[in-house]
Amino acid sequence: MSGEKKDYRDEPPPQYQPSAGYGYPPQYPPQQYTDHPGFPPGGYSTNAVIVAPGPMTMNEPPPPDYMNRAIFVTICCFWPTGIFAIMKASESRSAYARGDVQSARSNSNSARQLSNISIMAGVASILVAVIFVGVYVGLVLRSIT
Repeated sequence: MSGEKKDYRDEPPPQYQPSAGYGYPPQYPPQQYTDHPGFPPGGYSTNAVIVAPGPMTMNEPPPPDYMNRAIFVTICCFWPTGIFAIMKASESRSAYARGDVQSARSNSNSARQLSNISIMAGVASILVAVIFVGVYVGLVLRSIT
C-alpha cells in the first residue's frame, strides 16, 4: 500500500469548514426608506431624458498641418528636425480635432518652420558633401600628376 499512489482525480474537493471564531456575518433586515424633508415625496423619478450634445461645427477650415512635408524632409533631408516637424503636425491635427483652432494654427506654423529648417539643413549638408568630395578628388588628381 505504501508503494501505491491514490488517484484523487475522481474524488470531489473537500467542503469548506469555517473555523469557530470566523462565522458568517449577521444578516440584517432590509431598511425601509422614508421620505426626507426637502425632497419630493416618493423620491425622484427615474425616467429622466438625457440628451447628448450635437456635433461640433467649426466656422473656419482646418489649418494645413504640413504632415506630408514633414515626412518627406524626415526621410530625404534632415531627420532630427524632421521628427519634431512630424510631432508638431500631429499635434496640429489633434488640436483641431478637439476644437482648439488657435493651438492647431500655432502647431501648424511650427511644423512648417521645422520643415523649412530641415530642407535648408539638407541642402547645406549636400553642398558641404559635394565641396568636400570635390576638394578630395582634386587633391588626389593633383598628387597623381
